[in-house]
Amino acid sequence: MLNLAGREYDFGPVLYTVLQDCEHRRRSLPPDDGETAARFAEVARQRLAEIQPCYQEAGGTPAYWRELESEVLETALPQYSRAAAAQTRLEQSTYGLWRQGDPVSRLVLGLAGLGVGGLIVKAPFIPIVEDTFAFALAAAAFLYPEIKRLVFDWRFSRLLNRLIVQAESYQHRRLPYLSEAGLEAELRAVGGATGAEVDAAPGSTAAGRVGKAPMSIFTPAEGAPPAPPDARLPHAAGGGQRAKPGGGGSRTGAAG
Repeated sequence: MLNLAGREYDFGPVLYTVLQDCEHRRRSLPPDDGETAARFAEVARQRLAEIQPCYQEAGGTPAYWRELESEVLETALPQYSRAAAAQTRLEQSTYGLWRQGDPVSRLVLGLAGLGVGGLIVKAPFIPIVEDTFAFALAAAAFLYPEIKRLVFDWRFSRLLNRLIVQAESYQHRRLPYLSEAGLEAELRAVGGATGAEVDAAPGSTAAGRVGKAPMSIFTPAEGAPPAPPDARLPHAAGGGQRAKPGGGGSRTGAAG
């Protein structure tokens, strides 16, 4: 469960990307539960297949990617598929509204709300004496189609957000229980994959690949290359002056 490739590959962001693709195609799919679930699984696998090469290039491990695929395909996607099929049926039936919420139905609902509100205000056994209550009820009845749509859309959006939050919290809850051996195995897996890429690079010889250990943070660093030779010329042994290049030795002070 240790993500070494970056926060964009956490459970939450990846699941958000997959659900975004599924939601983009949801209205074009039939509202049948079984067929919709199969199509959503196909869309999710296609999106994960596009993300996986980027994850591997960023230094991710195969074990984490298997956990991520399981969370998306086996945990979150079935919950989304059932809710998405129900939401599609609601949208195709115009949320079960009378006359699909046309102006005539709104006018009838508004008048009915005004009449019911007036009766409630005039009833002696109901403690409501404000006449504005009848007008407020009429306005609510007139806007009933929008209210119903907003309620069902908000409920569906809340489910999507809950799936993403649950995926993130599930990943974070498992991190404290990662053992040292598991952490070392994850890091060695990353190092081994990096070493294989280096061995397979163009121009590498077979002799250089033989006996090459996988790259890892546990592998001792190779010796540093030798420093370049000093550009300064050596000093003369006796006089403290630098020797002249190409000189034939120092002059003697005695006359021949």
